[in-house]
Amino acid sequence: MEYMKRLLDVIKSVNHEGTYKLALARAILECLKNGEYEEFDEIIAISEYQIAQKTMRYYWNLVGFFGLEQGSSSPLTMLISELSEGFYSRHKITYRVWFDKIETDLKRNPLRFEKEVKKFITLNRGHAIQKFRVKRSEQLDLFQVDRTLKRLLLAKEEANYFKQNYDMIDTLIDYQWAKVIEYFNKSPNIISKVIGSKEVVIKRPNFIKFRNLLLQYDHLEGITDFYTGQHLELDEISLEHVIPFHFIYSVDLWNIVIVSKDTIKEVRGKMPTEQDIVRLEKRNKRLLVALSGTKQKPKLDLQRAVKQN
Repeated sequence: MEYMKRLLDVIKSVNHEGTYKLALARAILECLKNGEYEEFDEIIAISEYQIAQKTMRYYWNLVGFFGLEQGSSSPLTMLISELSEGFYSRHKITYRVWFDKIETDLKRNPLRFEKEVKKFITLNRGHAIQKFRVKRSEQLDLFQVDRTLKRLLLAKEEANYFKQNYDMIDTLIDYQWAKVIEYFNKSPNIISKVIGSKEVVIKRPNFIKFRNLLLQYDHLEGITDFYTGQHLELDEISLEHVIPFHFIYSVDLWNIVIVSKDTIKEVRGKMPTEQDIVRLEKRNKRLLVALSGTKQKPKLDLQRAVKQN
């Protein structure tokens, strides 16, 4: 159990200097859970290439999608900025995308993809692998580094500690990461964002229930675009968040509106104006009155939103 104690001490030691060690611990944990390693004799080998791809995902989703600062991590910020500038200049879109879209885009040019992965390998070596300890004076003994074949080596017994205690380690990483991020960011739902950043594909609840509620209770005199007031046909409508999803990371009736398919291209991912918020508050009060005699579940969230204004 001494190994587990040292591992947990390293995770708990992460402070405002950056989150590199947390990303490395999470990547090792994910590789072991998914069987992404080689096994020989009594050794488990995880390639730095696999770890780099995972840290790319974590950091893109946290920094590139959610916009959360990670502390004193200028090399990381620079790498994410380079990825962001390259992707958005190629695709000419203004809303933020999850890492799976970045990865797909990079892999269309294998040389470009390999180049970006190598940058994260270098980042991990300089900021995580060599500093994966509680104190600078301590020896690096939670794993060994095979510099020739570019992989991390763990004894099978050590790897089993990760596997057997997956939930506890994963939860501690999430908690510690969220604690660091909260120091640098004023953003809602940070713990949910940290947990969500692990996902390969972003999870969004189905909009259909909100669509039906809005059509039934808020557009009784015809469907209109929330922003323009334009009258719409049923096949012309889309649903969108007024406060962007990347900021709020929650899907609630009070923040969902009906817009045209043209309008959604203009507003997606943009922060609302003061006028938009005033219009949304009026809509929510009107909608709450319409739902007052019903047992619709989203009504409770709507009541809280109207009360908190």
